[in-house]
Amino acid sequence: MKLSDREKKLIDKMLKGDRASLAKLISTVENQRQSASSIIRSISPNTANTYVIGITGPPGAGKSTLVNCLTAIYRKEGKKVGIIAVDPSSPFTGGAVLGDRIRMQDHTADKGVFIRSIGTRGSQGGLSKATSQIVKLYDAYGFDIIIIETVGVGQTELDIIRIANTVIVLLVPESGDVVQTMKAGLMEIADIFIVNKADREGAEKISRDIKSITAHHSREDKWDIPILLTTANKNEGINETADSIQNHRDFQIKHNLTQEKLEKNREGELLQIIKEALENEISNKMKDSDFKSIVKKVRKGDLDPYEGAEQFISKLI
Repeated sequence: MKLSDREKKLIDKMLKGDRASLAKLISTVENQRQSASSIIRSISPNTANTYVIGITGPPGAGKSTLVNCLTAIYRKEGKKVGIIAVDPSSPFTGGAVLGDRIRMQDHTADKGVFIRSIGTRGSQGGLSKATSQIVKLYDAYGFDIIIIETVGVGQTELDIIRIANTVIVLLVPESGDVVQTMKAGLMEIADIFIVNKADREGAEKISRDIKSITAHHSREDKWDIPILLTTANKNEGINETADSIQNHRDFQIKHNLTQEKLEKNREGELLQIIKEALENEISNKMKDSDFKSIVKKVRKGDLDPYEGAEQFISKLI
């Protein structure tokens, strides 16, 4: 779709550092308007310059507090930080339940920090469909660091790997069941493990449990996953966390993993775009009488779902 003059002006102003234009473009891609893909295509030459940190973990683990503390460190270093807080969507409006202003109050007046809360809108992976597009907008705007805070943890969270350069899995001393039931998924997700609220009983035990699991899972890239103890609301362990992130970044550069990550990201994005296009095509075709007839036969038991699917696909192609 061709960009409107208004959208072209917004992009031009955003690339020159206008925050209001950035916010408007984010709204466009978050709402998945028809021009969203054209906007992202137009800014692509200005991307692949930032570093993306993903923070995931169960509700109440202290993700927002950790983001707040890390942002303070990066700002002291003079780095601009873009934050995407992926919240559970409202079942009525599709919007984020938690607003931008509730979070990270320390940085709301800082022009070097931009915070956006977005809803998952039914995305099973815990990341909104628009998240990767917003990352590209942040990247083109010129943020040095992008932090994504996402809901939940588990096998369905694996999509955060595609977007983030470093993934932090944040747990609390009470997360023992999560560790025991999600072993494989956690190993695939985490570049850094953090046990937050480490002043509570059980922190050392869960740290040992994680260490035991990691000892039996060798990573393909040979990165040695650090396991850290933090108490983010007291700012304890935050410097060590920032150091571990930098160590992981240096490791990726040293072993030429940064380009490989970028290429995998692009491949994943391609597959996601194809999947969404096919889903939209199927949704539109479902309105046609031929396809309605197939659905009706399956519902009545006159046609088994597999044969129905074959007929559906043959007509679709």
